[in-house]
Amino acid sequence: MPSRAAAVTNASDFVQLLREFLVAHEQLTSLLDRLATDDVSFGAIREFVGDDDRSVLYRLKEKSHGLFRSDRFASKAVRREALFDLAVGSLFHESMKLRESLYQREVYAPRVASLRAAAGNEAEALFVEFDRILERSGGRLTEVVMEVRDLLSQTRDQFRLLIVERAGERGVTRTLLSRRKEVDAAFPERFKGLLETMHGDFASGLVEAAHALVDSAYFIEAAKTLREAARESVSSRAGIDQLQRYVEGMQAFLDGDYATSIASLDAWVDLGAHENEREFGRRAASALGRLGRLVDNDAEGAAIVDSAKQLQLRLEAASI
Repeated sequence: MPSRAAAVTNASDFVQLLREFLVAHEQLTSLLDRLATDDVSFGAIREFVGDDDRSVLYRLKEKSHGLFRSDRFASKAVRREALFDLAVGSLFHESMKLRESLYQREVYAPRVASLRAAAGNEAEALFVEFDRILERSGGRLTEVVMEVRDLLSQTRDQFRLLIVERAGERGVTRTLLSRRKEVDAAFPERFKGLLETMHGDFASGLVEAAHALVDSAYFIEAAKTLREAARESVSSRAGIDQLQRYVEGMQAFLDGDYATSIASLDAWVDLGAHENEREFGRRAASALGRLGRLVDNDAEGAAIVDSAKQLQLRLEAASI
C-alpha cells in the first residue's frame, strides 16, 4: 500500500497532468481549426509539437509516462491509466507526423523548387523522386489532420474517466474550477456536467472546490464559490452555510476586523462544523492565539483578546 506522502505526490502530479492536458487540448484544437482554413505555419506547430520541455504536448507525454506507464494491468483503474498513456503517446506521434507534413510543404518544397530552377536538367530523375515525396506528403496531410482530431477526442474521453475516478481528490476539483473556461471547451458536458458526474450534483462539486481553496487560505475565492453553490443547491444548504462562516471569519482576521472574525468563527463552532474539519479549527485557534500582539493595548483590545481566548479554548478542545 502506498504511503500517504506518495499518495499526495501522485495527486499533485495528476493535477499537473490535468493542467497540461487542458493547455494541450486548447492549443491543438486551435491548430486543427486553423489548418482547416490553411492558416497554420510550420513555425506555429513547431512550438507546440517538439522533443523537449518547451512543447506542451511533449510535457504531457512525459508526465503521463511518469505516472501511468506500466507493464502490469492488475485492475480496471490501472488499465484505464495505461490506455490514456497509450492514447497520449499516439497523439504525440501523430502530431509529429503533422509537423513533418507542414515542414515538407513550407520548407522542403520551396527548397526543391529553387534547386530545380538552378540545376536545370542534370538531376531530373532525382527531382522526379522529390516530386513523388512531396505529393505523398501533401496527400497525407488531410489524413493526418483527421487522425489527430480523432485521437484528441479519444484521449479526452479516456482522460475524463481518470478525472471522474479522482472525485475524492479536492485538488482535482479545484483545478477544474480554476480552469473553467478550458474545461468548458474541452469536455462535451462542460464544467457543470463534469462536476455533476463527479459529485452527484453541481453544488456539491462547488463545495468540494471551496474546501480545497480554504485548505490553501484562498478565502475570497472560496466565499465566491460557496455563494455560487448556494444559488445552485437544490437541497439542504447547512453545509454551505457552515463553511461560509469559517471563510468569513478567517478572511475578516486577515483584514484586521477581529470582532467580525471572532463572531463568525464563534457561529461556525456553534454549527458544529469543526467536528468534521478539525484542521480548520486548529488553524483558527492558532490565528486567534496571535491576537494579543495585534490589537491595541486598551479596553477594546483587551475585550477582543478575552473573547478570542474563550473561542480559542473551544476550538482547541474540539480539535483534539
